[in-house]
Amino acid sequence: MHMNIELNRLGDGGLVVFADSPFPHDIRRIEYYRDQRLMMLVYDDPEHEGDLMHYELPDVAHEAVEASPSIMIIDHGPGRKLYGYDVPLVHVGDPIAA
Repeated sequence: MHMNIELNRLGDGGLVVFADSPFPHDIRRIEYYRDQRLMMLVYDDPEHEGDLMHYELPDVAHEAVEASPSIMIIDHGPGRKLYGYDVPLVHVGDPIAA
């Protein structure tokens, strides 16, 4: 199944991730790989490895992610209304020099 995932900034400066279809499981955390500027969604299911977001974040998004300790997830699972929850944003690797 193909899913389009978007990262946006909220009015208060926080970050939000949402998709055009339900996530396969609740998200436990998001890992941000600094050297590649890629994000991995890590699900609350030990048998599911997670989903790598296959595009490099542009500079403006990279700066916002570097400054954020968490991300709000907006989900609309089957048979559920739209809901949101916060997950930790884990920064992996050394900070990239500006």
